[in-house]
Amino acid sequence: MSDTSEPKLDDPPTASGPAPRKRKWLRRTLIASQIVLGLGLGLVGAEYGFAQRDEGAFPHVNFYVADPELGVRLEPGASMKFRLRENPLTTIHVNAQGYRGDDWPAASPGSGEIIVLGDSQVFGLGVEDGETFSAKLAEATGRPVLNAGVPTYGPPEYLFLARELLAERKPKTLVVTLNYLNDPFELDRLNANRHTVWDGWAVRIEHAPAHVREFPGRKWLYSQSHAVYAFRRWQHERGKAELPEAGESVDFGTPTEGGFEDLVVESQQAHAAITTEQVQAEQALAKSRERMTAVERELADKRDNLDNLLYEASGFEFDDFKQDVARGRPGDIVEEEYAEESRSVVLTAALIRQAARERDKVVAKLLKDQDKRGKTVAKDLVEAQKTLAAERKQLREQIALGVPLLPPPTSVFDSYLRELQALCAEHGTELVVIALPVDVQVDPSEWDKYEVEDRPDMSESLILLTDLVANAELLGVRALDATAALRSAEPGAFLDHDIHMTPKGHAALAETLAERLSAPLPIQLPGSGLPEGRSFVPAYAEWNPADEVMVSGSTKAGCITQIDREWLEVRCGRKTKRDQFTSIELIEGGTPASMVMHSADGFSLVTPLTVGENVTARMQWKQQVRELQIRWPVGADGQPKFAGSFVTLDPALDPPALATPSAAANRLCTCHQEVTHEQWCEQAGGVDYENYEAPYVAGCRPACTELWGDPALVETCDKAFAGDCAKLLACVQNDPLFAPPCPAGSVHAFASNACFVACDPAHPCAKGTCTPWQSGGVCQG
Repeated sequence: MSDTSEPKLDDPPTASGPAPRKRKWLRRTLIASQIVLGLGLGLVGAEYGFAQRDEGAFPHVNFYVADPELGVRLEPGASMKFRLRENPLTTIHVNAQGYRGDDWPAASPGSGEIIVLGDSQVFGLGVEDGETFSAKLAEATGRPVLNAGVPTYGPPEYLFLARELLAERKPKTLVVTLNYLNDPFELDRLNANRHTVWDGWAVRIEHAPAHVREFPGRKWLYSQSHAVYAFRRWQHERGKAELPEAGESVDFGTPTEGGFEDLVVESQQAHAAITTEQVQAEQALAKSRERMTAVERELADKRDNLDNLLYEASGFEFDDFKQDVARGRPGDIVEEEYAEESRSVVLTAALIRQAARERDKVVAKLLKDQDKRGKTVAKDLVEAQKTLAAERKQLREQIALGVPLLPPPTSVFDSYLRELQALCAEHGTELVVIALPVDVQVDPSEWDKYEVEDRPDMSESLILLTDLVANAELLGVRALDATAALRSAEPGAFLDHDIHMTPKGHAALAETLAERLSAPLPIQLPGSGLPEGRSFVPAYAEWNPADEVMVSGSTKAGCITQIDREWLEVRCGRKTKRDQFTSIELIEGGTPASMVMHSADGFSLVTPLTVGENVTARMQWKQQVRELQIRWPVGADGQPKFAGSFVTLDPALDPPALATPSAAANRLCTCHQEVTHEQWCEQAGGVDYENYEAPYVAGCRPACTELWGDPALVETCDKAFAGDCAKLLACVQNDPLFAPPCPAGSVHAFASNACFVACDPAHPCAKGTCTPWQSGGVCQG
């Protein structure tokens, strides 16, 4: 039986087959070709249609390449058209180095080059290559500016690129832009753990497929096809954005990680803690002042009680006259109602020091007698006075320090800034930081484009940017809060329905940044207080007239020397009315707190001592020249010991120049006489306590033998305390409780009431040298 079956339609014709079979095969091939051609033309048409609709632009960068350390990089030489929603169409070019814009020139360390690091805001999504603030900054400064911003990057990537680019190019300036939309939340999150490359797109790692099906043309199809992108976008918007090889949805955005609420609350709590600390410090200062007043009253009471015991113990012979002499200061007027008319009621400094020593002997005898009888009243009074005197010194120091100005709380970027700063210092590059706000922080009206009805108040969040700038400048880093610049560009600083800046916003930021780069950093004022081991000069009342340190030749020179803590006081006065004092000069040692005074009645020197540092003061009388020499010979124990002496120089070799005290010293002397009532008298003998005799004196007149202080401070102190001689004296004597206010940019330093201009590397001294002081610097000399 012959095979009468028809040939299969998909069998090719054979040479022996009938002609109808060949025609059927050709027809089917033609139909298939038409279908394929139709589909191809349809796809081409669809691609053309979507490309035309999009004007060839995509709303996301599509030329990323994978990087094991940074997560992604930009493909060198790539370009694309870009548009976000209804915003203007722009073109993006990537240079040969993998960054936006034209190819970078060869590195030239002396060119003043600026490199700008940041994320998509620096990269400039939504603006042309020449409209980014990096490009505008180059126009404004005339310096080469390289845009190294890369979308998806965060602080760890800025630091990585900084290491890479600083080593390669040695720029003069590195600008790091910290975007407050997401950078605070990405400090510890590497981009390699957040983003990966999928067909040229940068996507969240959690949204990327584990595997993809490779085929020829896949990269172009998935990154360049507008039809495919439209299909995937449609899927995404419907919540079904899944591809065969990906079981998870696609997210083309870069959502914020974290929330402002946490950062704002943390910052507000830090500010509240500092405010509380400031209030507590002010309250403590007020209590110290109150306690100071109480201590002065208690000291007076204890002294009176001890004087009564001395009066009784001496058989009522150590009367008011002797006690007033013993506890007085030079120049005190002592009322003696039983004194003969020819006996002066004015006591000289020498007599009071003598009486003070006599009083100490009586006190020692009283303590010994009471100890034998098992009584402790006098001992308790003496100890109480010592305790109160020590507390008075401590309170004075506390009041002198005042309320410290506490720095603002550090930002979340503190450690990061320090690391960047150290890196830049290694390469001789200046670090500049920009605090970049979110659009709704700049202007609440920006909420309109997001159609948000219940608008959060973002004003409190601006404290975060303020803290960053303060933190940076406290470290000596130039910083800029971009809020004001962008606010000045409103309306129109940001794109529609997007956080990125418009050309107007970029231009405003560039202009402000250029101004910031040309202006010096705010000077960092030194901290308050004194270095460890240093104290303020003892107050007038704290120098005990009975205490004197041994300095050879002091009696012959008519001088007394005292040491309290690290402070040395030397006073030289008249022995006869013929003595004339010409000048005193500190020619070795001393500090800016050293005080040298020359009056018509004598010399004075008050200066801090440093163990091992010599001090030499030259004093010139009309008939002689002497030097006070403080030296530190090494003792048997190997430690330096204090040794002081007055050395007479040959006047022929160094003849004294006749001079008169300055007008400032004369004005101060007048105040001193008004406050202390000091007088100088010729005397014939000392105080005779055994026979209750005071010296016979004659020729008494107001004097300034006991005057000490810094005459250079008279003008400043007189302005601060005009008409109050007691405060003027205290001010001139470097009493910190009466320090005059300093003008802006100046501070008190070195335990002196003088004002010193603050300085740092960015603010060199116009005169003198910049001396380190309390974590800052002041001009000296």
